[in-house]
Amino acid sequence: MRKQGGTKGAGHARVVVIGGGYAGVGAALRIAGKAARRRVPVSVALVNPSPLFVERIRLHELAAGKAPRRIELARLLRARGVELVIGRARRIDAAARAVEVELAGGAGAEARRLDYDALVYAPGSAAAPQIVHGGGEHALSVADAASARALHERLRAAPPGGSVVVVGGGLTAIEAAAEIAEAFPALRVALATRGRVGEGLSDAGRAYVGQALRELGVATREGVRAVEVDASGLVVAPEAGGAAPGAGAAERLAADIVVLAAGFRPAALAESSGLATVAGGRLAVDRWLRAPAHPEIWGAGDAAAALDGDGAPLRMGCATAMPQAAYAADSIVAALAGDEPPPPFRFAFFIQCISLGRRRGLIQRVDPRDRPLDRVITGRLGAWAKELVCRFTVAALRFERLRADSHGWAGQAPLPRGARSPGAAAAGERLPSGAAT
Repeated sequence: MRKQGGTKGAGHARVVVIGGGYAGVGAALRIAGKAARRRVPVSVALVNPSPLFVERIRLHELAAGKAPRRIELARLLRARGVELVIGRARRIDAAARAVEVELAGGAGAEARRLDYDALVYAPGSAAAPQIVHGGGEHALSVADAASARALHERLRAAPPGGSVVVVGGGLTAIEAAAEIAEAFPALRVALATRGRVGEGLSDAGRAYVGQALRELGVATREGVRAVEVDASGLVVAPEAGGAAPGAGAAERLAADIVVLAAGFRPAALAESSGLATVAGGRLAVDRWLRAPAHPEIWGAGDAAAALDGDGAPLRMGCATAMPQAAYAADSIVAALAGDEPPPPFRFAFFIQCISLGRRRGLIQRVDPRDRPLDRVITGRLGAWAKELVCRFTVAALRFERLRADSHGWAGQAPLPRGARSPGAAAAGERLPSGAAT
């Protein structure tokens, strides 16, 4: 295995971004664009296992058979001069400020070491089959493109009258169950969850979701926990204090296909690299989205534990990932330029949106802390609004490519302008002092 060193430009600060999802791409484009506008010499490299950008918020559509848009990362990044490194980040050597990358190519592939002055940690999240015994061997998911395609093939091969059980009651599970039921009306689809379906929605929101699922023929089982998945289906048991009647023993739900959609696990890279983690493996970050012991590392997206106003990690999703990425990019450019750091990261929620097949949708208004309000938009108008939200995410990245600093968010604090600090305060205390002049 031959090792290659990271590229270094004389006088250039080196920024490495791990992850080619919503957070990683947004951060890379914004750093490169803002640095160019500020005439801050910087080289940016983005590490991702695939050459394609995956619209994760559409993977339930892919599972149902809708062809995805092909979005090439190289084409998206090229306009800003961001280097795309196709490979998997295997280890972060925080002491040496380097990322060890196994380049794509299978067994015996080359390794590359990317040195950095600043690092954006945004590798995202993956399926969590371990939450149910046998899940890894017998269940499917919509957590990534390969899994969604595999699920589609199984759905196509299922006989008329075959059964599908989706495990989970949150937004991902609801979308998957509705999409499958609409696309494959000959199959029997059920949703099994510990609590209530759509627990985080308002009464009106839950009522509409329930109505839509009934119209699509989706049966719901609330108050049950998944115990085991095997080749013949799913074993569930009443959840303590749940809505399932009686206190009976475990029950088998016969199913040809079991889909686990009850949660995601953050990438394990931070933990395996010896960085501080919280919340099941998410990178611990402070109010400025930096790793406390390594202020040259910023975290963004599903794999970082950015906190809300109550001190709990923000929920995973592109709605939170993209603002975190933009903030991290602003902080890095400010540090490299010798500016005062931005105020601590702030974020305010506005809506939750759910697709219920292609003809139904729900837009749930929420308060800044993601608590549901009474107002909802439903039906075809809700589906149209949800589609606009999905389109906006990719459009926002393309706008960032054209004009860095185009992405804003609710709750964003204004950036200080025109102030320069020799030490760049805490946000830049360990970045190279000679990187920009």
